[in-house]
Amino acid sequence: MSVQGEYELAARFRKLVESVAHSRRKNDADSFAFAYLLTPKQADEIDRVCDENRWERVNCYAIMIKPGYIRHVLAARKDKDGLSVAEIAAVVAKAYSPRSLLRINPPSGETSNDRRSDRQSVILNTQQKVLLRGTPYYATAILEIRIEGCRRYLAPVTCYHATEAKKRRILK
Repeated sequence: MSVQGEYELAARFRKLVESVAHSRRKNDADSFAFAYLLTPKQADEIDRVCDENRWERVNCYAIMIKPGYIRHVLAARKDKDGLSVAEIAAVVAKAYSPRSLLRINPPSGETSNDRRSDRQSVILNTQQKVLLRGTPYYATAILEIRIEGCRRYLAPVTCYHATEAKKRRILK
C-alpha cells in the first residue's frame, strides 16, 4: 500500500471513531460497518499463528469493525486511561495499519492458563508509535478467531496503547 493509501486508511479510521463517539444511536442493526482487509503479509502471519497453535486457519481475512466495538474501545480507553476521542482515534488508526504485525496474545499473568481465550491474537504496530500526552506507545488491537459454521474469521475484542515492555513480551 502506498503512503498516501495508509494516510487515507488512517483518516477513515479516525472519522469512524469520531462519528461513533458523536452518534446518539444505540442500535447497531441499521448501522454501518467498516471492513479492514489484512495485507498478504498479515494473512501469512495469522496462518502461521494458527499453525503453531494447532488452530484451524481463518478463511476470511477481513476484520469487521462495527460501532459496538468502537463504543467499547471509547468507553474502555476513556474510563481506564482518560484518553480523548482524538487520542483513541489515533490508537485505533495505528493499530489497524498495513504495517502492523499479527502475533499470538501472550498470557497476561504468571501462568499460561491465565488467558481468557485460547484463540486470541494481537495486531501490533511496531513501526509507528502513537504519541499520547508526550509519551510514545505502540497501538495494539486484540483479535479473536471465531468460527461460525464453515466461516473462520478474526473478530475485534479491544484496542489499546502498549508500552515498550508489553511490545517486547508480545514479540517474544
